[in-house]
Amino acid sequence: MAMNEIYAEADSLNYAVNSAVNSGDFVVLGGVNASTSATGIVGVAEVDAKLGDDTLYYATLRHKGVFTGTTTDTAAITVGAPLYLASAATYGTALTATSTSNKFVGYAFRAKGSTTGTQTIAVRINN
Repeated sequence: MAMNEIYAEADSLNYAVNSAVNSGDFVVLGGVNASTSATGIVGVAEVDAKLGDDTLYYATLRHKGVFTGTTTDTAAITVGAPLYLASAATYGTALTATSTSNKFVGYAFRAKGSTTGTQTIAVRINN
């Protein structure tokens, strides 16, 4: 065992997040937009953000698994296609296949056909 290990099980960890984060939101901490490979820490909030003693808001983020979000993309999305938080957001459930100015979240777990309106899409988060 490494003497410098902090957490043996790190599938879910507590982070400072935006106060508006809700359970089920995809959250990207740090990193830069999708045009580079530095995507930051990606997780799904297990709980709503709660105010801590230090005046910051915290939520436990799950780093491993397949989760559902929504998309209004009309084009088909194939299994394995990269997905991003829509509208240059750093948290939320709205996803898109458009990389420009958006934060990378993970890969489509199931395909979605060409449709209009809001659709549910499954994503494997990338950690």
